[in-house]
Amino acid sequence: MVRLFYASFLAPENMSTYESLVARLRAEVPRALRPIPTGSHHLTLAFLGETADDEIDKCLAILKSVKSIPAAGLSLGQPRILYGRGRPRLICADVEEGSEHVARLQQLLCDEFMQVLPSRDLRPKPPHVTLARFSKKAKRGSGRKVEEALARQENAQPRRTERLVSVQLVESKLTPTGPIYQSLGEAILPRTGSSG
Repeated sequence: MVRLFYASFLAPENMSTYESLVARLRAEVPRALRPIPTGSHHLTLAFLGETADDEIDKCLAILKSVKSIPAAGLSLGQPRILYGRGRPRLICADVEEGSEHVARLQQLLCDEFMQVLPSRDLRPKPPHVTLARFSKKAKRGSGRKVEEALARQENAQPRRTERLVSVQLVESKLTPTGPIYQSLGEAILPRTGSSG
């Protein structure tokens, strides 16, 4: 079994900006945040979860279907904290402009996936980029401190623009120091107006 998801990785300059932001937040609020692996910031399009080894080729074949969706520009909003059951879980940036385009791509991936693997139920979730995760023991107080630190950084964090130009099937290996991502395959989205 492998943990898989479909994603679009951010441009290197945006990854660098977010890595710098998280480093500043970790300095201001020690022990609250866990950074994601360097160079791995991505827009998650569909999380497949635990997938059998013999289903990987089917998941790779689904990438061909995304070529009906053209590449597009996006904008990412101000970083915010996502809470779950009253506890801070992660810092993320939501897709603002271009969210309908991303939703179409997500729905296509989910529909194709459930046609190929009908026993699995896959539904699109609101698109966002995870910037950092909170430590497992973090409580609401840590979340408030990070929110205050984020507010101080807000003027230095203009809305980021991004290009959605490809989709990758990614394997996530969980390790004691955090996940390791490996791309198993990629589909390049066509430029607007091109065919094929």
